[in-house]
Amino acid sequence: MNILVVEDEQSIANNIITILQLYNHQCVHMPNGQDAVNYLLETQNLPNIIFSDVMMPLLDGFELLDFVKKNEATHSIPFCLLSARADVIDIDFGLSKGADAYLTKPFTAKDLLLTLDKCINKI
Repeated sequence: MNILVVEDEQSIANNIITILQLYNHQCVHMPNGQDAVNYLLETQNLPNIIFSDVMMPLLDGFELLDFVKKNEATHSIPFCLLSARADVIDIDFGLSKGADAYLTKPFTAKDLLLTLDKCINKI
């Protein structure tokens, strides 16, 4: 499976990628939402799912989510928001914007893999 990880904290991105690669998933990392948009517009190999941080420079996770869901080529890609913002208001906002899941930091490998499974099996 091809997974796009959008995360500005390199250590968190490395952790996510390490976990996913243990299960033979291919990962592409982008450090912010703007780079992710550019990647999605240019790539011939769209991801099967996107995991994106919420708070990032240039283009945040909510703005990236909005782009993905409004773009005809990407609108059906499952999208999971990752954030330390764990208030019900933040979670509800993310889900109401079209996110398939909202995973609060810190999370375990099990949480990440269960969220991946939930989002992919939703298709």
